[in-house]
Amino acid sequence: MRTITLRSASLPPAWVGVGGTRRLRKSHVRYIPEPSCNGHGLTLVLALCLGLAQAATSDSNKTLEVWKSVDQFVVLAPQDAPVSDAAPPNDQPVAIEPAELAAALGQLRVYEGRNSQKAVPLFEADATEKMATQLGNALRRATSGQDILFAIEMRTKSALFGTSPVSVAGRVFYQNQRLNMIIGELHVSTVPAEYKTYPIGYPKLDRRLHPHQTGRRSQEARYDPVARFVTSDDVNLYERGGKVRTDWLVIDIGAFAKRNQSAPETPGVPHATKSPGAAPENVGAAQAHGGASPSIEERLLRLKHLREQDLITEEEYDRKRKEILDQL
Repeated sequence: MRTITLRSASLPPAWVGVGGTRRLRKSHVRYIPEPSCNGHGLTLVLALCLGLAQAATSDSNKTLEVWKSVDQFVVLAPQDAPVSDAAPPNDQPVAIEPAELAAALGQLRVYEGRNSQKAVPLFEADATEKMATQLGNALRRATSGQDILFAIEMRTKSALFGTSPVSVAGRVFYQNQRLNMIIGELHVSTVPAEYKTYPIGYPKLDRRLHPHQTGRRSQEARYDPVARFVTSDDVNLYERGGKVRTDWLVIDIGAFAKRNQSAPETPGVPHATKSPGAAPENVGAAQAHGGASPSIEERLLRLKHLREQDLITEEEYDRKRKEILDQL
């Protein structure tokens, strides 16, 4: 039995006729498809277009890793923008010494819980040192169109005893001689909810399901439990159009640097320490620095604003107001 081989760029026919007089069964025909030039050309064009589109998207959303350790990271990312607005360019790159960053970051405090009377550090000591080093590197490498995204892990004191592993994540950029820090994730537990189902130890959180929340200009972060940051002359909350962002810190790094430089001016004299009866620092407290001190009226207005925003308690407001009025 002869087998006829047909070469064609089209689909094989159900039967093939020869001169219209002879019919060949499909089983007698071996079909070998020939490549179509038009088909290959179209495929090549489509692949090229897709590749260019992906490359453009990749460039516009590209992040640059500065530091990474398991679930911790510091990366450079495209600057985000507020809703229906364009964010002004950042004042970057900028060189800030890690020691200056550490001095500022180590002073950040937060009241966790609406009625909390005790402020806790935003970053514990080891996390402060890591953040200062890596943020310093990132700020030197960042352009005016980039923000710095970070996530850092630490251990904080538990409510009853021991410590708990938590993370802080946010967005950082430098504008108007101030370090801006939007905190999107505040002391969030890194222990997964499935912890009790594992007899020994616990697994790491799956970051594909629970990605770090690094904060955005366009949306204010809400914390659970409700928290409020401690503010001062050197650390304020971002305000625009009469609206205060409770998750957005504006930090005067220069003021912290000046204090550190002026502290050891007199050789052989130890650093000043508070007497046991000295009043602790609290929300709205004015701190000495190289700039002009605010007037009593300005301090009272600022204090009133903090109380209206429910960032300090009524007791704190009354006590600080009395201290300011006593200076008249």
